[in-house]
Amino acid sequence: MMAGADNNEIRRKLARNTRTPIAVLEMLAKREFYGEEKEECRDYIIPPRTVEEVLESLAFNPNLTSSILAKLAQDPSAKIRSLLVYHPNMTSELWQQIAQDEDKDVREYIASSIDTPIHILETLALDTDTEVRQKVAANPNTPTTSLDILYQDYMAEVRTAVAGNQNSNVIVLEQLGKDEKVEVRRAVAKNPNTPAPLQESLKDLLDLPYVPRYIPKLSPTLAGVSRIYKPDTDDLATLLSEYAKSDNAFVRFVTLMHPLTPVDSITEGCQSLFWQERYAVADNSSTPGEILEQLANDSNRIVRATAKANL
Repeated sequence: MMAGADNNEIRRKLARNTRTPIAVLEMLAKREFYGEEKEECRDYIIPPRTVEEVLESLAFNPNLTSSILAKLAQDPSAKIRSLLVYHPNMTSELWQQIAQDEDKDVREYIASSIDTPIHILETLALDTDTEVRQKVAANPNTPTTSLDILYQDYMAEVRTAVAGNQNSNVIVLEQLGKDEKVEVRRAVAKNPNTPAPLQESLKDLLDLPYVPRYIPKLSPTLAGVSRIYKPDTDDLATLLSEYAKSDNAFVRFVTLMHPLTPVDSITEGCQSLFWQERYAVADNSSTPGEILEQLANDSNRIVRATAKANL
């Protein structure tokens, strides 16, 4: 058992050594020196280094070629794929590949890194995941053009991040200074680039006490609906049309899955920027065949598969 530990330590050193031959680095990237078998660690005072730790060392070797980096970009470990953001030899194609990684944790890591190229931050500013967009909005390297889009995001967390970003222009800060969410306005008040008159008008927000998140409040789903359905007086189809335009993403998602949601709303939903909403349309038993055919060619594999299954 100690031999396995020694071998992994040797491989780790080889992986990071700048004098290691490229052929050896390629073998390491392919995991050809070792299998995926799990070693028992209970007899070790200091556990042996894992296979992933060997690849972590490899990811920091400055001599990696584009083909080795491409192999690591497909590694089963999300952590290894995330570490590629630090490598100086990353090509534009590889950046685009990891920016579209199916694991949102990888995209979050890229979105928060100061080493991420601006054009990749611009791409991630349109990501379907709220936390990814939030990380982009908070990144000090995110360009003004992307912040000009993100400040209109339907999620308050994203707008709050924009409000605190020192790259946000005055017009954006003025708009966010009127936001309905107090946390957004407070972030504007704290931004050192906020014009003095606006800071003065928001200064009272800085004195507001912190309100813990666990205090009972209205369900975010109920808060997103324009009104509660009353069977005796409401026309359900009309109400569903209103729900489909809700600011709450979950309300829109549930609405687009409802079989009585009007076709007009379904048609709009299939054009949504958010794949989850297109998925809801694809999974709706009442979605017309022509829309399912369109979604069968969707850019998202889950949407495609669902639409094809329902055709």
